[in-house]
Amino acid sequence: MWTSKVRNSTAAGPRSGLANVAATRFLEALALAFLFTLVPEWAASRRDAILEPHPFWIAVAILSARHGAGGLLAGVVAGVAAVGIGAALAGADSGISLGRLESAPNLIAFAACLAVSWIASWHLRREARHEERVRTLSKRSAEADATIGALREVATTLRARVDRMSTSLSFLRDVASRLDGHDPVAAAEGAADLALARTGAHAAAVRVGTGGAQRLLAIRDARFPQALSPLDFRNADWSVPIRSGNERVGLLLLWGMPPSGRDETMDNDLAVIASWCVRALVRAPLRAGPEPPRALRAS
Repeated sequence: MWTSKVRNSTAAGPRSGLANVAATRFLEALALAFLFTLVPEWAASRRDAILEPHPFWIAVAILSARHGAGGLLAGVVAGVAAVGIGAALAGADSGISLGRLESAPNLIAFAACLAVSWIASWHLRREARHEERVRTLSKRSAEADATIGALREVATTLRARVDRMSTSLSFLRDVASRLDGHDPVAAAEGAADLALARTGAHAAAVRVGTGGAQRLLAIRDARFPQALSPLDFRNADWSVPIRSGNERVGLLLLWGMPPSGRDETMDNDLAVIASWCVRALVRAPLRAGPEPPRALRAS
């Protein structure tokens, strides 16, 4: 259909599209002028017949319906030329044949073709506006799809962050409940877990008491499974005192500190962890004894 030709030509570019439409219109005008003008005029001139209205208006009407005003102009020009050529081929006077086109039936046919071309031009302009709107909406749709894809990626990232935050909040709530509880072993385990999470160390332990009366309440060993050597409590990488007032009641020990090392902020956070668990730890027995069954190796 002509609409598909116009759409394909405009997709290739404005100038090439106009050139393609003009070439198509020219070829159609030649073919229709030969079929409805040249052949009938040649046959009528040979028999001295008069065609009223002339059949070439059929070609003009077809071109007007397809191409609007441009088709009307192309059809009239091609038709007039075909009338003169047909009369000349038949040996008749071309001027007389062309003069007959000014008769009333031919003028009425011309008026009908003019109306057809006006209606077709209106439809063509409307079609062009619709095509421009479709191109604009297609561009907006592509931009919207790209925006939606970006928003989906952001939503996925935020959902992952929310999941991690929920996990972190659940962990902190569990640790806080143990540190605020009355069980000294649970509080020591909570302090060791929180210290590992804060520092990234490989192992942590909590001991209470002083001197030879120290007792191990909790240990968290997150080293690789092949690390079978026991932890050396005398050579911990980091030792944080646990104080009740001015009295030291225990130690928070850490092994395998990350390369970032120790800084003031981490010192302060570990001091907060040590002070948080002290209320439960002062209830722990200070005599030496066997290791409690709840001091387990962390996986």
